[in-house]
Amino acid sequence: MNIHFKKAWNSVTSFFKRYGYYAVLGITVCSLALVIVLAVPTGDNNIDVGGGAVVFFDPVANATILKGYSDTELQYNQTLNQWEAHKAIDFVAPSGTNVLAVYDGTVANVYSNYMEGNVIVIDHGNNLKTVYKSLDAETIVEIGATVKKGDPIGTVGNTAMNEVDDGAHVHFEVWKDNQKVNPSAYLTSGDK
Repeated sequence: MNIHFKKAWNSVTSFFKRYGYYAVLGITVCSLALVIVLAVPTGDNNIDVGGGAVVFFDPVANATILKGYSDTELQYNQTLNQWEAHKAIDFVAPSGTNVLAVYDGTVANVYSNYMEGNVIVIDHGNNLKTVYKSLDAETIVEIGATVKKGDPIGTVGNTAMNEVDDGAHVHFEVWKDNQKVNPSAYLTSGDK
């Protein structure tokens, strides 16, 4: 019986020496797939943005949509060489094209940082804000200024280093109750 055990043990060790890498790889892939399946939320996790009463002006006239809003499907970011959620709409237009206030409001913030570029935030009241990123350095508005729907607030640029390979565009976000929501719920045209 000791001989049979030794033969069986030798067979098992021989198998793992030859195919162990593939077995570990298979287990790893299955574990990763299980984590992804369990991490994806189920059900309707959309936030009610109450978009029926508020209709936005397009932030850039005659622009092309480079990337639409996606909080569930990953989109490839060429600059960062990674897949990520894109909770905004990117409008492509030539540098220097006017960027317009999409709705009446007050300029809540104007700032610049390396990853987002030059940014303007407009507060429209009722916990609704719009954010315009990657603008040219020359902004037209200042903090506290009152803007009307369609007023120029800045110009298209390519200042956001996290999307610099996308060229000149405006990264447009809508925030409702301090959470990013789909801008399409408010736009008359766009990524609907």
